[in-house]
Parts: sequence; C-alpha cells; structure tokens
Amino acid sequence: MSIDIELVNEAGRPVAAPRYILDVAKPFLERAFGSHWRHANSPILLLWPYPWEGNQLDGDRPLDYLTDPIGFIQVRIVLGRRVFYRHPHTVAEMLEPGLRQWLDELGPEVRPVAYRITGPDIDPLIRRATPIPKWVTEVIPYAPGERPAFRIRPIPPPPPPEATLADFGAAPPGAEWRRPGHTDFVKVLLDQGLQNDLLRRRPLSAEVEEGGFLVGQVYQDREQPEGFILHLMDAVPAEQVGASFLHFTFSGDSFDRVQRRLIQGHQDQRLLGWFHTHLFPAAETMGLSSIDLHLHFTTFRIEWQVAGLLNLDGDNRVLRFYVRRGDSMALCHHQAIGPRASAPGGPA
Repeated sequence: MSIDIELVNEAGRPVAAPRYILDVAKPFLERAFGSHWRHANSPILLLWPYPWEGNQLDGDRPLDYLTDPIGFIQVRIVLGRRVFYRHPHTVAEMLEPGLRQWLDELGPEVRPVAYRITGPDIDPLIRRATPIPKWVTEVIPYAPGERPAFRIRPIPPPPPPEATLADFGAAPPGAEWRRPGHTDFVKVLLDQGLQNDLLRRRPLSAEVEEGGFLVGQVYQDREQPEGFILHLMDAVPAEQVGASFLHFTFSGDSFDRVQRRLIQGHQDQRLLGWFHTHLFPAAETMGLSSIDLHLHFTTFRIEWQVAGLLNLDGDNRVLRFYVRRGDSMALCHHQAIGPRASAPGGPA
C-alpha cells in the first residue's frame, strides 16, 4: 500500500515533496519501542477509517488535519515470528514527532497550515469510513450570551471512611512509587481470588479487546490523608459494549447494568474504575494508549478512580493499574490480599 504524508499551504498545495508514512512515523516508533523497534521486522502500519476529532497539531507551528475520515493508525511489530505489539494510535499521536522534525528541517520561512494522508490507496479507505448520518444538525438552544434559567450542580459524595494498609495486612509501597510515572496517591488492593481469576482463569479473547468495571470499596488513607486505598472486590464484564480490534468502549446500557448491580445487591460497593485488555506483551514504555486516556478522562472523573490494564501474551498476563495525575495517568501500587471483611470504619 502506497501511503504518503503531505504538508500543504492555505491553498491546499504541497510545500515540500511528500514523505512515506513510515518515515514520518519513525520518531514515534523509536521513542515508544527503542531497541525493540531497531531489532524488529519492518513494522506494518494499517490506516483505520474511523473519524476522530483531535488529530490537529497545536503549539507554535499548528497544523490542521485534512484527512478526517481516517482517524487511527494500527501498528503491528513482529520480533522474529512473535507479535510484539499490535495496537491502534491516533494519527496525530503517531505522526506528530516526525511532523515536528520535518517542520524544523523546512525552517521558519516555510509555513504549512495543514497535513494530510495521500496516495492511490487512500480513496477506497475514505469511502469505507463511518458515514455521517443524513438529516442531522447541531442544536443550539441558546443565543450568544444567553444562559438557562436554572443551574444543575453535582452533589459531592460523602468522604470515604479512613483505613490503613495495615488494616488489610498489606505491605506499604516502597520508594519506587515516588518515581516519575509512578504514584502512591492511590494504592490498589485486590482480593487474591480476583487476581487469580484475572491472571489465570478468566477466558479472554485474543482477537478483540474486552473489559468492564472495577467495583469495591474506597478509603481515605489514614497515614497519607491526601491519598486513597481502593479495595478491589470484583471486575464485572461490561455488557452491551463496543469492542473491536480498534478499541474498547462502553455503552450507556453497560453503565446502567453495573449501577443496578450495585444498587440491588452490593450497596456496600462503589464503582472504582474500569479495566480492559491489550493484545500484546506488557512493556514499561507501553501502557495506556491515547484512546484509553480519552475514555478515562471523559468517563471516570473522580480523582481516585483507576484504569486497570491487562496485557495478554499467549498464556502470559500482566495486570497494572493507573490513576489520573494532572493531565496524564500514573502507575499505581497494587498488591493482592487474602479474603477479609471491609476495613474499620465501614464501607464507603
């Protein structure tokens, strides 16, 4: 498949010769995969005809994106005969480092305003893209400057009870959890049986990403008042989800079902976050994707809610947890504990 990237001016004309998409993607691949990338077979980049808002580039030299129907690029990297990595990324995430280098090479006198994907094989992909429904229009209920006559304010939940790791018979995290990219702001404790289920027993697809909801109890850490302890008691598979090799998403029905579950039979538990699978081996530099971050930031807004990530590599599974810290996600300390009742102070 012949696929190139072009930088264009306001008239839509190229400002330089197009570059092969893999050449533009190399800085991202080098940064993400390092020595694995250098020893791998030539990576395979597949364009996905799913629109995605946000592929424009901001900063001192912004660029619009002109190939809106193609929102994602799937990367497939093979080491020998083993699939080392297979996952989608947004177009901007993958191409921005290479585009920035390209702009630096052109110098400040050349000022493109946009970039686009081009080539003889692009038009069929665009035609396959998810169509915009007919007869759909934007509804603007208020004129400029107008406001509704009422306000809706969220009612904050009561503060969680206090507990310590010692109450659960758990060990404190070491100093490594204060390194960049790690945090002890949230400490995740999961029942031993649940850990065994996720890492060994639960059937999981090797073809599409799966996931669901993390439920249990939340406590204020008595020894670290600004921190939290999550006692993870179950990982409930989501029903009525949108799952494909591209990404994993929740539907409204899946949220309704888990909320009914908590209300009807588990009122001592809360929604602690979500989890999903990645279909490639775990590596320190490869955690949540930009798509995962978008889902978490827009859906799970409580500061202590976590994202569980389960990497699948044949029979090998690796489980990690992340929590929001500012505009990014940090790796959380977690450990398994034996069966027990809730910590002193009662459930949250």
